[in-house]
Amino acid sequence: MNSSENKLKSVVIKWLPFSVCVAAGIVAVVLHPFVSAVYRPLIYLQIPVCTLIMLIFPALEKWAKIKVPYFIEATIAFHIIISVDLGTALDGYRFIPHYDKFLHAFFGLWCSQLVYFFMLRWGAKNVSKTGICALVTLSVLGCAALWEVFEFTTDCIFGGDAQLWKYRVANGLNPMTDTMMDIVVTLIGIAVFFVTLYIDNRNGGKLYSSVAEREEN
Repeated sequence: MNSSENKLKSVVIKWLPFSVCVAAGIVAVVLHPFVSAVYRPLIYLQIPVCTLIMLIFPALEKWAKIKVPYFIEATIAFHIIISVDLGTALDGYRFIPHYDKFLHAFFGLWCSQLVYFFMLRWGAKNVSKTGICALVTLSVLGCAALWEVFEFTTDCIFGGDAQLWKYRVANGLNPMTDTMMDIVVTLIGIAVFFVTLYIDNRNGGKLYSSVAEREEN
């Protein structure tokens, strides 16, 4: 394989997460009116905006010289597809039991990976293991709380019920259960990250630490 073919392959791989998000978004937009039990016009704004999130990573690489590990970038793209395209546009939340809780746990995993990567890149190698665990946990839980604030805000503005408090109040249930459980299951994802981190450290830090060190150098 010559240099031009290698360059083309590198470009294709680099833009693959974004391209897959675009393709999945198009399919979701087309099928939404036929599949979803509730027509949501905001889908036509939500899907493009969430897809554009993937452009943050090429921008970081070009202008900030920060190359986020490819497996984290691909994981985030996957999360966008299964949460926005499959979950919201195609009613995955309605068809798949506990789908929302799975997504919050999955968020806890990849967000922990991302936070840990930036911590190492910004010089946290000298922080104790306990300190790193505490910082990762608090940072990810903070992000989870910000998401709940976002859901609450959009519910107030657009009259939705993303946090299910209206449904739960109408049925005589605790209105805080859904919001708090979303944050609690995020801890499961964080715990899974710590397991993978332990395994990675036992194998020389090939997955997390070495990638961050290469980018730092």
